[in-house]
Amino acid sequence: SVHEDINSDSSDCGSDVWDHVWLTSEEVQVVNHRRKSGKWVQKSDIAQVRNGEPVSSMNSRPANNHSSRRPRSSVVSSTKMIPLVVLVAIVSLSFSLSVEQHLLSQLLPKHRIVADAFAFNKIIRHKNKQPNNPLLMSSSTHEDDRDVVDGRKRDKLGKVPIISRKIPIEIKVPLNLPKNEDIKKTKGSVGNDMKRLDVTVWEMDKPSDLIQEWWSIDDSERSARVGDPFGVVMWPGSILAAKELMKQHYSSPSKSALTNATVLVLGAGTGVEAQMAALCGAKKVVATDINPLTLKLLEYGAKNDDRIADLVEARYFDMFSSEPLPPCDILVAADVLYNPDLANQLGRRLHEAIVRSFDEGSPPTKVIITDSQKFHGTNFLEELVEMQELNALFKEGHWEQLKWETQKLESVCGSGVLIDEDQVYDVDVRVICWGW
Repeated sequence: SVHEDINSDSSDCGSDVWDHVWLTSEEVQVVNHRRKSGKWVQKSDIAQVRNGEPVSSMNSRPANNHSSRRPRSSVVSSTKMIPLVVLVAIVSLSFSLSVEQHLLSQLLPKHRIVADAFAFNKIIRHKNKQPNNPLLMSSSTHEDDRDVVDGRKRDKLGKVPIISRKIPIEIKVPLNLPKNEDIKKTKGSVGNDMKRLDVTVWEMDKPSDLIQEWWSIDDSERSARVGDPFGVVMWPGSILAAKELMKQHYSSPSKSALTNATVLVLGAGTGVEAQMAALCGAKKVVATDINPLTLKLLEYGAKNDDRIADLVEARYFDMFSSEPLPPCDILVAADVLYNPDLANQLGRRLHEAIVRSFDEGSPPTKVIITDSQKFHGTNFLEELVEMQELNALFKEGHWEQLKWETQKLESVCGSGVLIDEDQVYDVDVRVICWGW
């Protein structure tokens, strides 16, 4: 029954990113119903579905209201034939002229914005070329012309609506440390032992349609459409990564490790941690992701902050490729462990970065890895043989070992992901902070 479909626990529960996003029970039932029936329903209708009552699906077509009554005569008069032929010709011509323009939206999702987002991804990735396509053109909106609602600015990347999110990053700084000029210039200091920097990133406005569409297609279509959509919004792990960068910078009694450093961010998303690295004195920040739309959002946010200028480079990089990691002094990855394969591949890349620094005779690559989702309990420190061997080597040499620790973030305000409204929540985030 429909009631059983909605409330039953699926055997693959936990295998997808939104299963553990902060959803209400009604939203979980909406997702479960989509799994079973192949159709989305409005959250407000879920009670009717639970009771077995029919509702109109979000994916359903409008009912055909034409009468089923047969016409009195099946013969079309000659006087009616001429306008009919003309009408068919006009429709055919219009279709032929517009087919190229609308082919994308017919083949891709029915929602225009979703189609734009998928098209954005596919065209940008094509051999890293950017043809003269309106979907790819950067916004030319002057800052003063942007819509501002509730303190958040709205703009467009081509045809994709985007919205700003201002994120305050606060840390405690030991009072006995010598003051440095960077701290004096920090805006929004909230006490002698509290320091704050604000980061503004740009997200896709109302990403629920894109996430729902991604959920509704199979793996082959996902591969064809390029890149998962989760990087189009900010995730809490990036806030903790930014706090750790800021803490390492401002808590250093001498020269900060970030000063003149090259920072590599894997799965950078909207770029919270990338911007913070630049603000804390990095010489260069290489912010990578697999989703071209995400990279455009990241680039847009960095270029609209005068404090950062051109320090942040948004670059396509596939962690599963055979390409070596770009060179770096510091490696950061926030909330990119949302499936087992990806989590373990991140562990392999972490191993690559640390071992390469030893092989080159350089100072060990410093590391910050965060995970606020913990979907699968994946622990690459225990599951990967190379990481076990590396930690055993560190233990033998009385070096600091790689390990997870847990910190709590309180009152995080972030996208509702599957719903339009922002959500405020507390979350435990595990973190590896090594080499500092």
